[in-house]
Amino acid sequence: MTQPKPSFTESERDEALQRYDILDTPPEEEFDDLARIAAEVCGTPIAVVNLLDSRRQFFKAEVGLGIRGTPLETSFCVHALLVEDFLVVPDATKDARFDGNPLVHEDPKLRFYAGALLKTRDGVPIGTMCVLDHKPRELDENQIRTLRLLARQAMTQLELRRSLAATRQALREAKEMETRHRQIVDSAVDFGIITLDLEGRVTSWSVGAEAILGWTEAEMIGRLADVFFTEEDQAADVPDKEMRAARERGRGSDERWHRRRDGSQFWASGEMMPLRDDDDRHLGYVKILRDRTLQHQAEAQRQELTREMSHRMKNSFAMVQSIVAQSLRTAPSVAAARDAIGTRIEALARAQDILTQTSGTHAAIGDVVRDALAPHRTGEGRFDIVGPALELTAQQVVGLSLALHELATNAVKHGALSQPGGGVAIAWEHAADDGFTFDWREHGGPAVTAPTRTGFGTRLIERIVGPYFDGTATLGFEPDGVRFRLVGQVGQAVNLPDEAAG
Repeated sequence: MTQPKPSFTESERDEALQRYDILDTPPEEEFDDLARIAAEVCGTPIAVVNLLDSRRQFFKAEVGLGIRGTPLETSFCVHALLVEDFLVVPDATKDARFDGNPLVHEDPKLRFYAGALLKTRDGVPIGTMCVLDHKPRELDENQIRTLRLLARQAMTQLELRRSLAATRQALREAKEMETRHRQIVDSAVDFGIITLDLEGRVTSWSVGAEAILGWTEAEMIGRLADVFFTEEDQAADVPDKEMRAARERGRGSDERWHRRRDGSQFWASGEMMPLRDDDDRHLGYVKILRDRTLQHQAEAQRQELTREMSHRMKNSFAMVQSIVAQSLRTAPSVAAARDAIGTRIEALARAQDILTQTSGTHAAIGDVVRDALAPHRTGEGRFDIVGPALELTAQQVVGLSLALHELATNAVKHGALSQPGGGVAIAWEHAADDGFTFDWREHGGPAVTAPTRTGFGTRLIERIVGPYFDGTATLGFEPDGVRFRLVGQVGQAVNLPDEAAG
């Protein structure tokens, strides 16, 4: 007989089974009852709730066998995995698939098998609800249907068991957090389940609801659910609107601030749905909610960061546009303009890199200085850098980076860094009132003469950088070396060692 090709791999089936953490667990009454019902309904001496991994079959529940598992090589159920839903073997001695199988031809001499697949929600088979007999036989339609229903019930028990394990794990993790933060909570389940009557009065109140909202079930039974909505939502009839949405659309979404028993508020994510009986009569509502305060705050921070990044990008584009326009206007040639534009935009990009690697809104002044000067440092100790650790805003990072780029470029071409032995002393200070001074002093270079025209670099240093620090910037061309002084305001110093580098 040709075996059909399975629609799953063994590794996929193994992974699906492992997620239930059921192998080698002790007997449980819920599964034992299913095996007893199967044996009674089908009139067989043997019934098994069977789970199969890639090496063996494990009997979660069994009637008439007295063992907890067998090797996969002799398994009847392994053949059931290859069918769509249900496998019946009326007489195994007449089925080529069981030629040489010791369970058929030796004790216990099994002849009959019928099994309904246990399938995950993704349709992956992980076992069977099966019955066996020592003699050939058939099942009627009612017995087959019952066996299928019992298989579905076995999967329901597996899902409930897994859900319970996940809840217990969540409880353990929450209790650990409770100890670390010394917070007192009544329970640590992740969600609250509340049922209401048609008037919106509480009829049941889960442990999770007590943990999240603070009221006990005894305190809430018979009270209107309005009590855990904010006063603003009560005034706007939000509870009634949720119930109406549940009635008319089958679901009422709930994403808003809620009130705890102690008056504090938390952000809840939940839904309200109608409760109906088997005849589709509307009995009330079920409300499920979770405390999502941390996630809500994180999303608000993400949106704020996105707005900040958008603002910074717009500023960067404007700065690039200004660099290009001014460089083209003041450069003596196209080649010179190209070089100037390239190096200035590269300096701007380095400043943005510093911000990207940190919070996106602030950066350490020491990192800004070192990064801006990196292309001009030869390892000869020509820079003397001293100053306390400070945090600069995004605008200040960009402004100071561009100023240092212009100063260093000019020093390499015409100033102290154009000759051996020349150097630059860089120092900044921070006062108690957040006053800030930054000095650039060149020494050991050629004699300096003031330029006859004001270039873009000079205008950038004197007119743009100062306002970024709510202050002023001045550039002096003294004979013994170029001087740059920035006076303004920055935030408070951070508790780090003073910056120093050669």
